[in-house]
Amino acid sequence: MLSVDGVSLNFGGLRVLTDVGFDVVENQICALIGPNGAGKTSVFNCVSRFYTPSSGRILMAGENLVGRPPHEVARHGIARTFQNLALFEAQTVFENVMVGAYPVTRSTILDSLLRLPRERREERETAARAWEMLDETGLGDVADAKVRDLPFGTQKRVELARALMSEPRLLLLDEPANGLSHGEVDELAGFIREFADRRRLTILLVEHHIGMVRAIADHVVVLDAGEVLAQGSPEEVTGDPRVIKAYLGSAA
Repeated sequence: MLSVDGVSLNFGGLRVLTDVGFDVVENQICALIGPNGAGKTSVFNCVSRFYTPSSGRILMAGENLVGRPPHEVARHGIARTFQNLALFEAQTVFENVMVGAYPVTRSTILDSLLRLPRERREERETAARAWEMLDETGLGDVADAKVRDLPFGTQKRVELARALMSEPRLLLLDEPANGLSHGEVDELAGFIREFADRRRLTILLVEHHIGMVRAIADHVVVLDAGEVLAQGSPEEVTGDPRVIKAYLGSAA
């Protein structure tokens, strides 16, 4: 589904990524882990085209995304969540989820201004899909609640539901467990794994919570100082002495 091939990223004289390469297999969850400053979010930003790599290729189903603007990447079937929530806090859960369908809608600004039949029909269809998504993600009971009034763990699920509204082939999750309690992490991990299996989703996940990674990932890629340090199954990677040293230091 996704191939990151020899990607390097420079900001002026600062080298952030060096010849990063890995594959994300269709219908699997691939976790990208590493210590703070390893370059994980920079890889995400390259894939979603917030950053342009200095060199290398990023192939989505064989098509090179480098050079394409972010809105075209979304239309190629990539959606993402953010480490820091990017929700509309004053809006309801339902309204936030509706926004997620924007990349796959076809109505123009003129259609909306004139309330043409095509726009009204598409709005009805999007609303129906939003209700289905709310029910599927367990958010139906809070559909009319303002996002700012919800617990942090529920807000995380709202952002996930919004990303899924664009019907992505590849979902990028940036530290979904960040800020959650252990109980909330376990609940979210179970939800992501079950939902991915049911929808046959392909997921690239950045996460510090190793317990969550071991619970849901099929493949793990470890970054350290902008380079791939190791990759393999969760068991192989978390038992690798190089990975332990990168996370805990040589003394440990």
